[in-house]
Amino acid sequence: MTEYLTHDLILYLGEEVPEDLTLNMLRFRARDTTLVMARSPVADDKTLDEAIEDQLQMLREKSKAMTITPTKIARLGVDDQPVEAREMGIEFMVGNKSHFQLQAACLIPGQHRLLVLNYSKPSPLNTDDIEHWRAIKQKLRFN
Repeated sequence: MTEYLTHDLILYLGEEVPEDLTLNMLRFRARDTTLVMARSPVADDKTLDEAIEDQLQMLREKSKAMTITPTKIARLGVDDQPVEAREMGIEFMVGNKSHFQLQAACLIPGQHRLLVLNYSKPSPLNTDDIEHWRAIKQKLRFN
């Protein structure tokens, strides 16, 4: 029997295991920031870097007005069990307004699924926002 945990409930899904394409969005009203967590399957023959490049290529096709900083290696999670990730900054247009985003992506430990964390704001991220993003990345834990 497959179980799926959400913030509110556990779903019993019978014997069939669905593909997890869930998207969670958390809004921090006082900061005017949003944290989006997206999951997607990764082909068995794809590396983390290839999966990220595939995702970025889809974004480039959807938004012509996009700037992406070079990807750098990052660590997500607590010090005794960090997960290797790739991090970048992205600026893109929503309508006629710029939107600013920090993104980290990793393979979920023990699974061949991509987890992408997007921390965004409709204006440039300030020092407090960046510190909040760092704390989120450093303190997250995988089940």
